Amino acid sequence: MYPINFDLWIFHVRGYEGHWALGTLLIGFFYQRYNSLRAGYSSEWFVAAYATSILSGIFFSRLFHFLFWDTNNFFSNPSLFFTSAGGFAVLGGTVGTGLGGYLYCLKEKRDFLRWCDSLMIPILLCLSLSRISCFLNGDAYGIPTNSIFGVVFSEDSVDWTAKWKALHSVYSHSENPLAIISQIFQGQLNLIDIPLPNSLQHLKELGCYELACLTKFYPPTASGDYIKKLIELKLFPFPVIYPPVHPTQLYEAGILGIGYFILLKLHKKDFLRRKNFFFFWIYYSATRYFVELFRGDRNLIFGDLTYAQFICLLIIVFGIIGFFITDEKKLE
Repeated sequence: MYPINFDLWIFHVRGYEGHWALGTLLIGFFYQRYNSLRAGYSSEWFVAAYATSILSGIFFSRLFHFLFWDTNNFFSNPSLFFTSAGGFAVLGGTVGTGLGGYLYCLKEKRDFLRWCDSLMIPILLCLSLSRISCFLNGDAYGIPTNSIFGVVFSEDSVDWTAKWKALHSVYSHSENPLAIISQIFQGQLNLIDIPLPNSLQHLKELGCYELACLTKFYPPTASGDYIKKLIELKLFPFPVIYPPVHPTQLYEAGILGIGYFILLKLHKKDFLRRKNFFFFWIYYSATRYFVELFRGDRNLIFGDLTYAQFICLLIIVFGIIGFFITDEKKLE
Protein backbone atom coordinates (compact mmCIF):
# COMPACT_ATOMS: atom_id res chain seq x y z
CA MET A 1 0.00 0.00 0.00
CA TYR A 2 2.90 2.37 0.69
CA PRO A 3 6.15 1.15 -0.89
CA ILE A 4 8.20 4.18 0.21
CA ASN A 5 8.70 3.36 3.87
CA PHE A 6 11.13 6.17 4.74
CA ASP A 7 11.28 9.46 2.90
CA LEU A 8 13.73 12.01 4.32
CA TRP A 9 14.71 14.84 2.03
CA ILE A 10 16.83 13.26 -0.74
CA PHE A 11 17.01 9.87 0.98
CA HIS A 12 14.36 7.33 0.04
CA VAL A 13 14.28 3.78 1.41
CA ARG A 14 11.86 1.90 -0.78
CA GLY A 15 10.10 -1.41 -0.45
CA TYR A 16 11.02 -4.15 1.99
CA GLU A 17 13.81 -6.03 0.20
CA GLY A 18 16.50 -4.43 2.33
CA HIS A 19 15.52 -3.03 5.70
CA TRP A 20 12.46 -5.24 6.24
CA ALA A 21 14.46 -8.40 5.56
CA LEU A 22 17.24 -7.17 7.84
CA GLY A 23 14.69 -6.34 10.53
CA THR A 24 13.15 -9.83 10.54
CA LEU A 25 16.61 -11.42 10.56
CA LEU A 26 17.55 -9.36 13.62
CA ILE A 27 14.31 -10.24 15.38
CA GLY A 28 14.87 -13.89 14.56
CA PHE A 29 18.47 -13.80 15.73
CA PHE A 30 17.79 -12.34 19.17
CA TYR A 31 14.57 -14.26 19.71
CA GLN A 32 16.12 -17.59 18.70
CA ARG A 33 19.34 -16.87 20.59
CA TYR A 34 17.34 -16.22 23.77
CA ASN A 35 15.43 -19.49 23.34
CA SER A 36 18.57 -21.44 22.43
CA LEU A 37 20.46 -20.20 25.48
CA ARG A 38 17.53 -21.16 27.69
CA ALA A 39 17.61 -24.62 26.09
CA GLY A 40 21.28 -25.05 27.06
CA TYR A 41 23.16 -24.12 23.88
CA SER A 42 26.17 -21.82 24.02
CA SER A 43 26.06 -18.41 22.39
CA GLU A 44 29.05 -19.24 20.16
CA TRP A 45 27.46 -22.45 18.93
CA PHE A 46 24.17 -20.69 18.18
CA VAL A 47 25.82 -17.88 16.22
CA ALA A 48 27.65 -20.37 13.98
CA ALA A 49 24.52 -22.48 13.50
CA TYR A 50 22.37 -19.42 12.79
CA ALA A 51 24.84 -18.00 10.26
CA THR A 52 25.00 -21.34 8.43
CA SER A 53 21.22 -21.57 8.34
CA ILE A 54 20.73 -18.02 7.04
CA LEU A 55 23.37 -18.34 4.32
CA SER A 56 21.75 -21.56 3.17
CA GLY A 57 18.36 -19.85 3.28
CA ILE A 58 19.54 -16.97 1.11
CA PHE A 59 20.94 -19.38 -1.48
CA PHE A 60 17.77 -21.47 -1.64
CA SER A 61 15.47 -18.45 -1.69
CA ARG A 62 17.30 -17.29 -4.78
CA LEU A 63 17.31 -20.77 -6.32
CA PHE A 64 13.57 -21.31 -5.72
CA HIS A 65 12.77 -17.94 -7.23
CA PHE A 66 14.34 -18.87 -10.54
CA LEU A 67 13.39 -22.56 -10.60
CA PHE A 68 9.74 -22.17 -9.65
CA TRP A 69 8.71 -18.53 -10.19
CA ASP A 70 10.91 -17.22 -13.01
CA THR A 71 11.46 -20.59 -14.66
CA ASN A 72 11.53 -19.67 -18.35
CA ASN A 73 13.92 -16.75 -17.95
CA PHE A 74 16.25 -18.83 -15.78
CA PHE A 75 16.54 -21.76 -18.18
CA SER A 76 17.06 -19.43 -21.12
CA ASN A 77 19.81 -17.61 -19.21
CA PRO A 78 21.07 -19.40 -16.04
CA SER A 79 23.60 -16.63 -15.41
CA LEU A 80 20.69 -14.53 -14.09
CA PHE A 81 21.24 -16.30 -10.76
CA PHE A 82 24.50 -14.34 -10.33
CA THR A 83 23.08 -10.95 -11.28
CA SER A 84 20.86 -8.45 -9.47
CA ALA A 85 17.88 -9.53 -11.57
CA GLY A 86 15.02 -11.50 -10.05
CA GLY A 87 14.22 -11.81 -6.39
CA PHE A 88 14.01 -14.14 -3.41
CA ALA A 89 11.34 -16.75 -2.69
CA VAL A 90 10.16 -16.92 0.93
CA LEU A 91 9.29 -20.61 0.62
CA GLY A 92 12.76 -21.42 -0.70
CA GLY A 93 14.41 -19.35 2.01
CA THR A 94 12.48 -21.22 4.71
CA VAL A 95 13.39 -24.62 3.24
CA GLY A 96 17.02 -23.58 2.85
CA THR A 97 17.24 -22.29 6.41
CA GLY A 98 15.97 -25.61 7.77
CA LEU A 99 18.37 -27.58 5.59
CA GLY A 100 21.33 -25.44 6.60
CA GLY A 101 20.52 -25.87 10.29
CA TYR A 102 20.15 -29.63 9.86
CA LEU A 103 23.51 -29.99 8.08
CA TYR A 104 25.27 -27.92 10.74
CA CYS A 105 23.79 -30.01 13.55
CA LEU A 106 24.79 -33.16 11.67
CA LYS A 107 28.35 -31.89 11.45
CA GLU A 108 28.38 -30.96 15.13
CA LYS A 109 26.67 -34.20 16.15
CA ARG A 110 23.78 -32.36 17.77
CA ASP A 111 20.12 -33.35 17.91
CA PHE A 112 18.63 -31.08 15.24
CA LEU A 113 15.02 -31.76 16.26
CA ARG A 114 15.71 -30.92 19.89
CA TRP A 115 17.31 -27.62 18.86
CA CYS A 116 14.29 -26.88 16.65
CA ASP A 117 12.03 -27.04 19.70
CA SER A 118 13.49 -23.64 20.61
CA LEU A 119 13.44 -22.19 17.09
CA MET A 120 10.10 -22.64 15.37
CA ILE A 121 8.12 -20.04 17.33
CA PRO A 122 10.39 -17.13 16.25
CA ILE A 123 10.35 -18.38 12.65
CA LEU A 124 6.55 -18.25 12.51
CA LEU A 125 6.62 -14.72 13.89
CA CYS A 126 9.23 -13.55 11.37
CA LEU A 127 7.37 -15.12 8.44
CA SER A 128 4.19 -13.36 9.53
CA LEU A 129 5.97 -10.00 9.78
CA SER A 130 7.63 -10.48 6.40
CA ARG A 131 4.23 -10.78 4.72
CA ILE A 132 3.10 -7.53 6.29
CA SER A 133 6.08 -5.91 4.61
CA CYS A 134 4.97 -7.48 1.31
CA PHE A 135 1.59 -5.83 1.79
CA LEU A 136 3.18 -2.42 2.35
CA ASN A 137 5.26 -2.89 -0.78
CA GLY A 138 2.43 -4.19 -2.99
CA ASP A 139 4.29 -7.44 -3.61
CA ALA A 140 2.87 -11.01 -3.72
CA TYR A 141 -0.65 -9.66 -4.24
CA GLY A 142 -3.76 -11.68 -5.05
CA ILE A 143 -6.15 -12.17 -7.93
CA PRO A 144 -8.77 -9.51 -8.76
CA THR A 145 -11.86 -9.59 -6.56
CA ASN A 146 -15.02 -7.62 -5.90
CA SER A 147 -15.24 -8.89 -2.33
CA ILE A 148 -15.10 -6.60 0.71
CA PHE A 149 -11.46 -7.65 1.14
CA GLY A 150 -10.32 -6.21 -2.19
CA VAL A 151 -7.55 -3.58 -2.06
CA VAL A 152 -5.86 -1.37 -4.65
CA PHE A 153 -2.18 -0.76 -4.01
CA SER A 154 -0.20 2.39 -4.60
CA GLU A 155 0.72 3.12 -8.20
CA ASP A 156 4.23 3.84 -6.89
CA SER A 157 4.72 0.11 -6.34
CA VAL A 158 6.86 -1.41 -9.09
CA ASP A 159 5.73 -4.98 -8.36
CA TRP A 160 2.06 -4.05 -8.27
CA THR A 161 2.02 -2.00 -11.48
CA ALA A 162 4.13 -4.33 -13.64
CA LYS A 163 1.40 -6.88 -14.38
CA TRP A 164 -1.27 -4.30 -15.21
CA LYS A 165 1.09 -2.31 -17.41
CA ALA A 166 1.77 -5.51 -19.36
CA LEU A 167 -1.96 -5.74 -20.15
CA HIS A 168 -2.22 -2.10 -21.15
CA SER A 169 -1.42 -2.58 -24.84
CA VAL A 170 -4.42 -4.91 -25.19
CA TYR A 171 -6.96 -2.11 -24.68
CA SER A 172 -5.08 1.21 -24.73
CA HIS A 173 -5.89 2.17 -28.36
CA SER A 174 -9.15 0.30 -28.71
CA GLU A 175 -12.31 2.10 -29.81
CA ASN A 176 -14.06 0.47 -26.86
CA PRO A 177 -11.43 -0.26 -24.17
CA LEU A 178 -14.09 -0.84 -21.50
CA ALA A 179 -15.45 -3.83 -23.40
CA ILE A 180 -11.98 -5.40 -23.53
CA ILE A 181 -11.36 -4.67 -19.84
CA SER A 182 -14.68 -6.35 -19.04
CA GLN A 183 -13.54 -9.43 -20.93
CA ILE A 184 -10.17 -9.49 -19.17
CA PHE A 185 -11.79 -9.55 -15.73
CA GLN A 186 -14.85 -11.56 -16.65
CA GLY A 187 -15.99 -13.69 -13.72
CA GLN A 188 -13.88 -11.66 -11.29
CA LEU A 189 -14.87 -8.02 -11.54
CA ASN A 190 -17.40 -5.71 -13.14
CA LEU A 191 -16.51 -2.23 -14.35
CA ILE A 192 -18.27 -0.74 -11.36
CA ASP A 193 -15.79 -2.55 -9.08
CA ILE A 194 -12.70 -0.94 -10.65
CA PRO A 195 -11.79 2.54 -9.39
CA LEU A 196 -10.39 5.26 -11.59
CA PRO A 197 -6.57 5.28 -11.77
CA ASN A 198 -4.67 8.33 -10.58
CA SER A 199 -4.41 9.68 -14.13
CA LEU A 200 -8.22 10.02 -14.28
CA GLN A 201 -8.85 11.58 -10.89
CA HIS A 202 -9.87 14.81 -12.63
CA LEU A 203 -13.02 13.02 -13.86
CA LYS A 204 -14.36 12.92 -10.32
CA GLU A 205 -15.44 16.51 -10.99
CA LEU A 206 -17.82 15.02 -13.56
CA GLY A 207 -19.18 12.57 -10.99
CA CYS A 208 -17.12 9.59 -12.18
CA TYR A 209 -15.51 7.38 -9.56
CA GLU A 210 -15.24 3.99 -11.25
CA LEU A 211 -14.81 2.66 -14.80
CA ALA A 212 -18.51 1.90 -15.26
CA CYS A 213 -19.20 5.63 -15.29
CA LEU A 214 -17.04 6.01 -18.40
CA THR A 215 -19.34 3.90 -20.58
CA LYS A 216 -21.07 7.10 -21.71
CA PHE A 217 -17.95 7.95 -23.70
CA TYR A 218 -17.80 4.62 -25.57
CA PRO A 219 -17.90 3.44 -28.22
CA PRO A 220 -16.74 6.70 -29.80
CA THR A 221 -18.04 8.05 -33.08
CA ALA A 222 -15.82 8.20 -36.13
CA SER A 223 -15.49 11.97 -35.97
CA GLY A 224 -12.15 13.53 -35.23
CA ASP A 225 -13.77 15.94 -32.79
CA TYR A 226 -14.87 13.08 -30.57
CA ILE A 227 -11.35 11.62 -30.46
CA LYS A 228 -10.08 15.07 -29.61
CA LYS A 229 -12.51 15.20 -26.69
CA LEU A 230 -11.28 11.81 -25.45
CA ILE A 231 -7.71 13.04 -25.63
CA GLU A 232 -8.63 16.15 -23.63
CA LEU A 233 -10.23 13.94 -20.97
CA LYS A 234 -7.10 11.71 -20.99
CA LEU A 235 -9.19 8.79 -22.20
CA PHE A 236 -7.21 8.23 -25.40
CA PRO A 237 -5.02 6.31 -25.32
CA PHE A 238 -6.84 4.70 -22.42
CA PRO A 239 -4.69 4.69 -19.25
CA VAL A 240 -3.52 1.69 -17.25
CA ILE A 241 -6.21 0.45 -14.88
CA TYR A 242 -5.54 -1.17 -11.51
CA PRO A 243 -8.20 -3.57 -10.19
CA PRO A 244 -8.87 -4.41 -6.53
CA VAL A 245 -7.25 -7.70 -5.55
CA HIS A 246 -7.16 -10.11 -2.64
CA PRO A 247 -4.66 -8.95 0.04
CA THR A 248 -3.03 -12.38 0.12
CA GLN A 249 -0.12 -10.96 2.10
CA LEU A 250 -2.44 -10.18 5.00
CA TYR A 251 -4.18 -13.55 4.70
CA GLU A 252 -0.84 -15.31 5.11
CA ALA A 253 0.39 -12.92 7.81
CA GLY A 254 -2.80 -13.43 9.80
CA ILE A 255 -2.86 -17.22 9.58
CA LEU A 256 0.84 -17.46 10.45
CA GLY A 257 0.26 -15.05 13.32
CA ILE A 258 -2.40 -17.40 14.66
CA GLY A 259 0.06 -20.27 14.25
CA TYR A 260 2.61 -18.31 16.27
CA PHE A 261 0.27 -18.09 19.25
CA ILE A 262 -0.77 -21.74 18.87
CA LEU A 263 2.83 -22.92 18.95
CA LEU A 264 3.65 -20.47 21.75
CA LYS A 265 0.97 -22.20 23.79
CA LEU A 266 1.72 -25.79 22.82
CA HIS A 267 5.44 -26.07 22.06
CA LYS A 268 6.40 -27.47 25.48
CA LYS A 269 3.71 -30.12 25.51
CA ASP A 270 5.00 -33.69 25.60
CA PHE A 271 3.34 -34.63 22.31
CA LEU A 272 5.39 -31.90 20.54
CA ARG A 273 8.75 -32.76 22.09
CA ARG A 274 11.22 -33.00 19.19
CA LYS A 275 8.24 -32.53 16.86
CA ASN A 276 7.92 -28.74 16.73
CA PHE A 277 9.88 -28.83 13.48
CA PHE A 278 7.32 -31.06 11.78
CA PHE A 279 4.35 -29.21 13.27
CA PHE A 280 5.75 -26.00 11.84
CA TRP A 281 6.16 -27.42 8.34
CA ILE A 282 2.68 -28.92 8.27
CA TYR A 283 1.11 -25.66 9.42
CA TYR A 284 3.22 -23.37 7.25
CA SER A 285 2.82 -25.47 4.09
CA ALA A 286 -0.94 -25.83 4.56
CA THR A 287 -1.15 -22.05 4.98
CA ARG A 288 0.89 -21.38 1.87
CA TYR A 289 -1.11 -23.93 -0.15
CA PHE A 290 -4.35 -22.18 0.83
CA VAL A 291 -3.06 -18.67 0.15
CA GLU A 292 -1.76 -19.75 -3.27
CA LEU A 293 -5.38 -20.23 -4.33
CA PHE A 294 -5.74 -16.44 -4.23
CA ARG A 295 -2.29 -15.37 -5.46
CA GLY A 296 -2.10 -13.26 -8.60
CA ASP A 297 1.43 -14.37 -9.55
CA ARG A 298 0.69 -18.08 -9.93
CA ASN A 299 3.28 -20.14 -11.82
CA LEU A 300 1.50 -23.37 -12.79
CA ILE A 301 3.23 -26.74 -12.93
CA PHE A 302 0.22 -28.66 -14.28
CA GLY A 303 -3.51 -28.05 -14.34
CA ASP A 304 -4.37 -25.39 -11.81
CA LEU A 305 -1.63 -26.49 -9.39
CA THR A 306 1.23 -24.05 -8.81
CA TYR A 307 4.84 -24.94 -8.14
CA ALA A 308 4.46 -23.59 -4.62
CA GLN A 309 1.39 -25.77 -3.97
CA PHE A 310 3.16 -28.86 -5.30
CA ILE A 311 6.15 -28.21 -3.06
CA CYS A 312 3.83 -27.60 -0.10
CA LEU A 313 2.06 -30.92 -0.67
CA LEU A 314 5.41 -32.74 -0.60
CA ILE A 315 6.41 -30.92 2.58
CA ILE A 316 3.07 -31.71 4.25
CA VAL A 317 3.57 -35.42 3.54
CA PHE A 318 7.13 -35.15 4.86
CA GLY A 319 5.90 -33.33 7.97
CA ILE A 320 3.14 -35.83 8.75
CA ILE A 321 5.47 -38.81 8.35
CA GLY A 322 8.17 -37.14 10.42
CA PHE A 323 5.70 -36.18 13.13
CA PHE A 324 4.48 -39.73 13.67
CA ILE A 325 7.76 -41.62 13.35
CA THR A 326 9.90 -39.30 15.48
CA ASP A 327 10.80 -40.55 18.95
CA GLU A 328 10.12 -37.79 21.44
CA LYS A 329 12.27 -39.43 24.15
CA LYS A 330 15.65 -39.19 22.46
CA LEU A 331 18.23 -37.24 24.45
CA GLU A 332 21.57 -35.67 23.50
